[in-house]
Amino acid sequence: MKYLVVDASLNGTGVRDYYRGGYVCLDSLKLSEELKTQLRIWLSKYENAHYDGFLDQDLTNKLDKEGKEIAANIKKELVNIKIDYFSDAKMTKDFIA
Repeated sequence: MKYLVVDASLNGTGVRDYYRGGYVCLDSLKLSEELKTQLRIWLSKYENAHYDGFLDQDLTNKLDKEGKEIAANIKKELVNIKIDYFSDAKMTKDFIA
């Protein structure tokens, strides 16, 4: 079983392998093009918030909510995976059921 973590760390793909470490190539996960596009757009918005110092708490909360939704959608598209969401702004981790 794969154990993945969705996060928005700079220079990452947005999805890490929890056991092996490192970022996963999105194409290797066989995700839909729509979900990969959504993930890349979210990463870009999160990066901008990072460079702004995460000063806008409403935006940070919105981005974390969107990240959790992306993680839930990844779980729906893939079988036999465990997935968490890690908030880079808050440094917290949430299990996605």
